[in-house]
Amino acid sequence: MKLNTIDGAALMSQPLRPPDFVVDSLLSQGLHILAGSPKVGKSWLVLWLAVMVAKGEPVWDMATRQGHTLYLCLEDSVLRIQNRLFEITEDAPESVHFCTECAPHRTGIGGAD
Repeated sequence: MKLNTIDGAALMSQPLRPPDFVVDSLLSQGLHILAGSPKVGKSWLVLWLAVMVAKGEPVWDMATRQGHTLYLCLEDSVLRIQNRLFEITEDAPESVHFCTECAPHRTGIGGAD
């Protein structure tokens, strides 16, 4: 595997765009993983964030950029997510999506199928 690098001069001369934020100054677009101790409310927080961004509603007085969200809740059941949705909102939009299961991806040595 080749290691791709960039030298300092090239990096300094390259015009780069700042990240697009989904929640102003808090959460940028892309994949995010939330880690922490068990039973402290991580899944509740992520569910609430996914719904708020999908609705385009503010998060802690910070503006959101409305869009589609995907919550990979692979340790939950559809029933559990539904029950939690009923507790945090009366109208979950079609732009919030959930995935509770995923087939394992099997690869051979070196990542070749």
